[in-house]
Amino acid sequence: MGAPAVGPDLFLAQRTAWFRRMIGVPAEPARLDRGPVMEALREVVDAAGGVEFSRDELGRVVVIAQGEFTALFPPPYPATWAGRNTPPVYYSFVEAVDWTRTVRDRFQDRLRPTLQADLPLRIRVSRIYSRAAATFEDARLLAQCGLHKFTPPYDNAPARVENGVLLYPVTDRIVDPDDVRANLSFGAGRHVVGVVDTYWDAVRQFTDGLLDIFYPPPAVAPNP
Repeated sequence: MGAPAVGPDLFLAQRTAWFRRMIGVPAEPARLDRGPVMEALREVVDAAGGVEFSRDELGRVVVIAQGEFTALFPPPYPATWAGRNTPPVYYSFVEAVDWTRTVRDRFQDRLRPTLQADLPLRIRVSRIYSRAAATFEDARLLAQCGLHKFTPPYDNAPARVENGVLLYPVTDRIVDPDDVRANLSFGAGRHVVGVVDTYWDAVRQFTDGLLDIFYPPPAVAPNP
């Protein structure tokens, strides 16, 4: 995994494709008012676009920070380093975490309640959510830390230097969102770009799964 390619502008290709797919009325629910479902689904997809944007933004900041380090340090490299562009990397990471949690929250608070009267549909949608549930829970806990207590993994955290490449550590898991010292385990080697890539993969698959239900692709006619 790595930072996304830095493009010439801020065009969000996946968000655009999702919204183009949502033109018109959704196919489900078949026997309920589809208006609230359509509005809630668009809010979920809009939040997913926020993850796409913040991932791209993180990639840009990582490139800038790496350039700063490379210009200053020939080999042998230090084991850790923090410079003028290190805090923006972690702030961009928290932004991506927050948008990932927002996808989860908008699904739970907006879309899911519109499906209460259609049990079979609710079960289908819940199965889609269950595939991303662990990732969304990780984002929820990290976002809770960033919003209320501390910037993950902790204030003024440095980057780890591996063969001249800066990696920005992320705690293995949040044990206690209220106590930064309880969450200082880094044995899994998680880092901000890898975590955000994982979040983006989960959000993309989750959103695609929802759209497959509510805006299914047209059936392909069999060859004669």
